[in-house]
Amino acid sequence: MNGDQQRNSIYDSLGKFSNQLAEMTSELADLTKQLNNVLAQNAELTIENDHLQQAIKKLRDQRGEQQLSTGRRTLNELYHQGFHVCRKHFGERLAPHESCIFCDEAIFSGINDQQKQ
Repeated sequence: MNGDQQRNSIYDSLGKFSNQLAEMTSELADLTKQLNNVLAQNAELTIENDHLQQAIKKLRDQRGEQQLSTGRRTLNELYHQGFHVCRKHFGERLAPHESCIFCDEAIFSGINDQQKQ
């Protein structure tokens, strides 16, 4: 290869590299936008989840947890410490902010019957 061909080859390689870098920069910008959207959605869902958890707690308090028997109060405490108390998953850890209708049923079944008496 003579000097001119080498220079052209170097310029061609530099041009390709420049184009690839521009494409990667564009992809990075797109990924950054997507990440920002996901983070914003996650924040909204976290706030909504917190509000729902507060509403559930308020409803549970209104249902009269103080009328639970000692055994059911113990189950309720275990449940609030993050453990399943239902037959299906007994003793397994709850995921953060997870609730289980089977556990609620195990703890609160029969409360409405007791309140009627």
